[in-house]
Formats: sequence, structure tokens, C-alpha cells
Amino acid sequence: MTESGRSTRMRGRHVVPVLLAALLLAGCASTGTGLELLEGANPVYPEAARSEGIEGHVTLIYDIAVDGRVTELEVLEAEPEGVFEAAAMDAVRTWRYRPPAGGEAVENVASTLEFRLGEAYPDAAPPPDAPPAEPATQPGVSP
Repeated sequence: MTESGRSTRMRGRHVVPVLLAALLLAGCASTGTGLELLEGANPVYPEAARSEGIEGHVTLIYDIAVDGRVTELEVLEAEPEGVFEAAAMDAVRTWRYRPPAGGEAVENVASTLEFRLGEAYPDAAPPPDAPPAEPATQPGVSP
């Protein structure tokens, strides 16, 4: 158990790049754990982090209620701390999953949201002293 009382066992774990719009909102994203994300907002890249060229990630842990809503949302880890947590939590609060099979809530799902300027926001200014950007690839969800 962690200090917050949550189990350290995670039922599902997946990585979600910041821009997912086409995949997620089309309802065809899957976490590889039998959970299907149907809809939800993308995180908004914090302007201060964007202007300073800061990149990072946030890992959140949460439960999925029987109706597919995200509940009991907490930050598990963030790098750098204090930069992307609010944006990540605001986005994940809007996520809706296909209701879990068996009519039971799913506990301890973890998602890592990556905040990368060049990959997620091809139109954003690159971080200071960044090498030329590579062509963007389509973001996806992976276990």
C-alpha cells in the first residue's frame, strides 16, 4: 500500500502520448488490458512549459467505475514535478471507457501521459538548442 492507502498493484498500465484526438475520440483506442477508451480530452500543454522547452511525463493511477467514468484519480509519479500534473489530471477526468465487463469497477489503472513538444505538437516552437524535428508519427496507445 502507498501512503494514500492505494494498492501498489496496477491492473492495467498504458502510455498515452499527449495528442490522441483521432484515435481516442474515434473510439478505437485500446489499452491492451481489455479496457477501451471511448472519449476524452487531450491534455493542454502548459504554456510556461512550452515557452521554456520543458518536456516530461505524468503517471496517474485511477479506478474505472461501472459506467466507465474515471474515479479516485491520483498522481503516481511526475517528471519534472509540479509542471504537468494539473494538465494531465484535467484531461484524464474527462476520459470515458467502455463500461467494464462483468459490471464491476476496475481498480488501480495507471496511465502515463507523455508531454513532448516535437512529437505531440509539431506546430510548437522546438525547445532551445533542439536538433531539427523529425517527421511526426501518428500517436497511439500501447501497453
